[in-house]
Amino acid sequence: MQHSMPIALPTAALFAHFGWQAAFRPALLRSALLVARVLRLFQIARYLTRDGLRIICYHGFAIAEEYKFRSRLFIRGELFRRRIQYLRQKGYPILPLGEAVQALGEGRLPPCATVVTMDDGWLGVYSVGLPLIREFRLPVTLYVPTYYIEHPMPVFTVTLSYLLWRAMAPSVDLPRGLGTFALPAQAQQADALAQEYGACLPPPERLAFLKEVAEALGVSFDEIERQQLFRLVDERQLRQLAEAGLDIQLHSHHHDWLLEDREEVECEIRKNRGFLGPLVSRPLEHFCYPSGVYALHQAEWLAALGVKSATTIEPGFNYRDTSPFALRRLVDGHPVSDVEFEAELTGFMEVMRAIRERRFFAMLHRRFRANSGRDPGAARPGQSDA
Repeated sequence: MQHSMPIALPTAALFAHFGWQAAFRPALLRSALLVARVLRLFQIARYLTRDGLRIICYHGFAIAEEYKFRSRLFIRGELFRRRIQYLRQKGYPILPLGEAVQALGEGRLPPCATVVTMDDGWLGVYSVGLPLIREFRLPVTLYVPTYYIEHPMPVFTVTLSYLLWRAMAPSVDLPRGLGTFALPAQAQQADALAQEYGACLPPPERLAFLKEVAEALGVSFDEIERQQLFRLVDERQLRQLAEAGLDIQLHSHHHDWLLEDREEVECEIRKNRGFLGPLVSRPLEHFCYPSGVYALHQAEWLAALGVKSATTIEPGFNYRDTSPFALRRLVDGHPVSDVEFEAELTGFMEVMRAIRERRFFAMLHRRFRANSGRDPGAARPGQSDA
């Protein structure tokens, strides 16, 4: 590996530039990544980033064909199985979140430590995901908002967008006098207006409004209900997930988050914790920012509420100097090809980000300090990053 380093560094710099330019050309980016893998840059990147904690973010599992609607939000079980098999075959230690966060702060993570998280508590996590989680004996943290468990119905925002996505009519006359819109040209405008209107309705009225929109679009709402699409787990299922070993954690009550209103933030956490508390046995002390919305000054607020960590959806790895209230994650889903997933997990994309953000030499400094034994976070004797 040392002989490859002089060639690898300038080559990596070229790939960083190419990868940035190709951000909107997926085929070109994937071709570049395949070349990088052949040049063993993935292997070098894994060595350079071995002290970084990888946190993978998933959301729901597709019960039917929701993955065709939102392919990053709902994944098929086959994709998840392939990802976990890759992690196991390539020797990525998969740790529980709480254990990993503590080890990160103490500088004693195993090389390439990885955490698997899931957001939102979609029903598919129970019906599709749980058998796979049991099969692999996989530690998983599930961040759960509680409004739609307290008020069982399809999640309004996602269901409304799905109805417009399914529509075959050339236009729609939205109910309750919201106006007529050409489809698909004005679908986004219709969606935004209907979302704003529905946000002000109480749960029974939201459900009634969804049914009216479905009828106006010619989409069968009975089919959505029959397949139980876009629902969260219920209390019984949530309790069973906790009993199966999933680490249920906080995600706010309404899945809504304000940056500057401390009182509202505290209210969201207390409602969320109050609902989940009777259903789970583990401490509720880890949090996921809804939709990734956060500000660094909120760390003090969360700490005062007994929260020990909070995850974002900013891409990247986490190091000993990373704030536990701004943990980065790698969001996976169907748009992420196998080679892109491998590029993220090995750290190749992390190296590319470091080069672009001009922190690559800091990364090298940290790595070589670990090699010299001066870094308390260095691997212990006998540990391997292979």
